[in-house]
Amino acid sequence: MIRKNHFFTILYNNSYNFIFKKFNNIMIDKTESVDLVKENVKSLKHSTALHTAWLLNLKRLYDLTRKNLDIKDYHFLDVGCGNAIPLIYAYKKLVFKSYSGFDFVSNYIDISKKNVSNSVGNNQIILFNADASEYILEDKSYFIFMFNPFDGFIMRQFIQNNYENLVKNKSVIAYSNYNELNTIKNFTNNIQTIDQYKLAVCYF
Repeated sequence: MIRKNHFFTILYNNSYNFIFKKFNNIMIDKTESVDLVKENVKSLKHSTALHTAWLLNLKRLYDLTRKNLDIKDYHFLDVGCGNAIPLIYAYKKLVFKSYSGFDFVSNYIDISKKNVSNSVGNNQIILFNADASEYILEDKSYFIFMFNPFDGFIMRQFIQNNYENLVKNKSVIAYSNYNELNTIKNFTNNIQTIDQYKLAVCYF
């Protein structure tokens, strides 16, 4: 029975992604293995594979956060935005003050810009190339979405570089497929999880 429920969960979430992409004219949904990414971009030794997140998991993280914070004035930031599909979903479905995303791989940003142009067609979504281990957040409140983009080394660097800012602005990391959650626990214990989907909202 558990395996059957798991099958239907996968089917439902994948179907939702497919329908969203279809109705929003998203043409590119590229995936790559870790080895392929590292072969093409040698400096990505701390990167994880490129896959598209379940969009409903982003909605689950959003709903969980709203139970504790009024986040309509928060800024949505997708760290390791890949194809920008979750970023487009956030812009279309979730209420934030602004929407932006970055990735270390310049080719992914090119793909993201094509998807955004096809589906949104305006300049309301900001995309840029950046290294998470060096990136410094602006002085504002963030809802930071991560779909397990990198390992614990980069996660630690990103939080260390921005820790005071995160605390000052009561920002959150909305973490899907939370493989490096123990790294975040070194910085905050105020974490809520939905273990069924490997989701965590980390409050600073």
